[in-house]
Amino acid sequence: MNDRKDILTLPETCRRLGILPADLEAIESEGLIVLERVQGEWVISLEQFERLEMVLRLERDLEINLAGIDVILDMRDRMDQMRREVDQILDFIRKQVSSDLREFLGEDNFPMALGPGERFMAMGRRGKKEEV
Repeated sequence: MNDRKDILTLPETCRRLGILPADLEAIESEGLIVLERVQGEWVISLEQFERLEMVLRLERDLEINLAGIDVILDMRDRMDQMRREVDQILDFIRKQVSSDLREFLGEDNFPMALGPGERFMAMGRRGKKEEV
């Protein structure tokens, strides 16, 4: 038995989800989830367990076949990847804008923290209040 909190055994997984081991094997053989081997025992990570729950909801509730679920999960994975890339781009832009503002306003006029979407008024180089 494993002592890790981030994985479940396959019998525990089947019990929690009310599925047969054969159902789990079919889903795994389609490549919809990835099982791991830990100390000679097949287990599922909590991340893959959540993915398995989604597979079962799509299959049971929406009656989507495994091939359709594969397409849905692939699109979801690609959307997650794009979201991460957009977050990286936004982070870069925030840092660049922050650097440019610091240079434009000078260190003394630069706010310590500016959250997303926040605006502030600052004294510009010409002594006028400017929205930044």
